Amino acid sequence: MSWPCDSVINQDHKTKEKSICFQKASFKMSTVHEILCKLSLEGDHSTPPSAYGSVKAYTNFDAERDALNIETAIKTKGVDEVTIVNILTNRSNAQRQDIAFAYQRRTKKELASALKSALSGHLETVILGLLKTPAQYDASELKASM
Repeated sequence: MSWPCDSVINQDHKTKEKSICFQKASFKMSTVHEILCKLSLEGDHSTPPSAYGSVKAYTNFDAERDALNIETAIKTKGVDEVTIVNILTNRSNAQRQDIAFAYQRRTKKELASALKSALSGHLETVILGLLKTPAQYDASELKASM
């Protein structure tokens, strides 16, 4: 087996030099690891994981108001897709779940089924995906890929 530092290793001190070589390589690898950790969101533990998400909770959130606005958008002639998109894409997943619950309480219908009948095409696919929890979405994507 050839060691990276063999060219500078004196045959009499090969074991000692290999140890030094490993220490240098280990130091270089730890330095590389530290640099990669700084570049990688997963490796930098100085920032809490909650700071990484791109969708933040909507500050003036009111599930009842959002459910009412979505209901109105669905009932509008031609469906007000812009309102539906603006509401659902600017809320966190937990807030979208609250909106779906408020919509069901208000109309006695599931929000997903109401949107499925009101929307079509890629927009329908995206909006219905937004209404799923992360686990539900992952499971449906895995099932679809099989």
